[in-house]
Amino acid sequence: MYSKIILCLSEKEDEVLGKQISMLKERHHAEIVRISYSDAADYIASCESEALFISDDDKLLSDAKDRGIATNDPQKMKEAYNKAMEMLKAMGMNGAR
Repeated sequence: MYSKIILCLSEKEDEVLGKQISMLKERHHAEIVRISYSDAADYIASCESEALFISDDDKLLSDAKDRGIATNDPQKMKEAYNKAMEMLKAMGMNGAR
């Protein structure tokens, strides 16, 4: 369970990533925190280990992992979503787009 979902992205999230973040927020009843790159290192240093850190910066992801914080890369999240949608379509699920 994550208490916070921390986003540190170079660009605004697209529709797919936005949906995934919304689902994570709902599933974990977590607060969404958006931070800038300039604030990220300090935030990670004092962050709770119950947080999920999502960033497109490899160094920040590595620093968060070293502190025991769960991490995710937005590109990998989108790839996983698209793969899941393809699998649903292959199974004949009519609601999949």
